Amino acid sequence: MNEKNLLQARGIVKRYPGAERPAVDHLDLDIGAGEFLSIAGPSGSGKTTLLHILSSLIQADAGQILFQGQDICAAPEAVRNRLRGLVFAVVFQQHHLLPYLSALENVLLPFLGGIKPARAADIATAQAMLSRVGLAGKENSRPGQMSGGEQQRVAIARALVRGAQVLFADEPTGSLDSVNGAAIIQLLRELNSEGLTVVMVTHNDEFAAQSDRIVRMADGAIQTLS
Repeated sequence: MNEKNLLQARGIVKRYPGAERPAVDHLDLDIGAGEFLSIAGPSGSGKTTLLHILSSLIQADAGQILFQGQDICAAPEAVRNRLRGLVFAVVFQQHHLLPYLSALENVLLPFLGGIKPARAADIATAQAMLSRVGLAGKENSRPGQMSGGEQQRVAIARALVRGAQVLFADEPTGSLDSVNGAAIIQLLRELNSEGLTVVMVTHNDEFAAQSDRIVRMADGAIQTLS
C-alpha cells in the first residue's frame, strides 16, 4: 500500500432534515493511495452517507474532502461530475444494470453519454474490462441470463471501464450469497493489487477483514480504526 494520502476528510458534517443528530458528525479520515479500506458499522451509523460524501455523490453540510490536496467540496458541480465520471467510480448493492442491454452494452454506457454509436476502441476497452472481471464469453448475455455474482461483475466493469483511480463500493456483496460474495471480494482484492484504491462499506466482518484497514463507525463518528 502507498501511504501517501489520496483522500482526506476534514470536519465532515451531514445532517438530514428532521434527524435528531447528524448522520456524519465532524468526521476526519485519511485514505492512502492504493489502499483497500473497509467502513463497517451497524445500520444507521453513517457509513453509507460517508461513502457518498467521499465519492461526491452528495454534498456535506460542512467540512472538506481533499483529493490530491484539492477541496472537491468547493469545486463547481461540473468539476465534481467529471471527477465521478473519470476518476471516481461507484458500485452499489444492487447492480442497476439495464435489463434489455447485453453485458457489453451495459459496460459501454459510460462511453456514450447520449445516443451515439460506440467507437471500436471503446468496444475493445469494454470487452477487455469484461474479461478482466472474469466474464469473457458473456458479452452478449443479458442480466436476466446471468447470476447475481455475474451481474455485480458487470457493474464493476462498467464502473471501471473509463480508468477510474478509486472505486467506492456500497455493500457490493449485500445481495449475494456467501460464495458469490467471497468471489466479489477476491476480485476487489485483485484490482486493488493492481493499483486501484478501494473504499468499501460492508456489514460483513469476514469480508471487511480482507481489506488493509477497517474503520468502524457509530452515531456518525469513527469509533475504532484497525
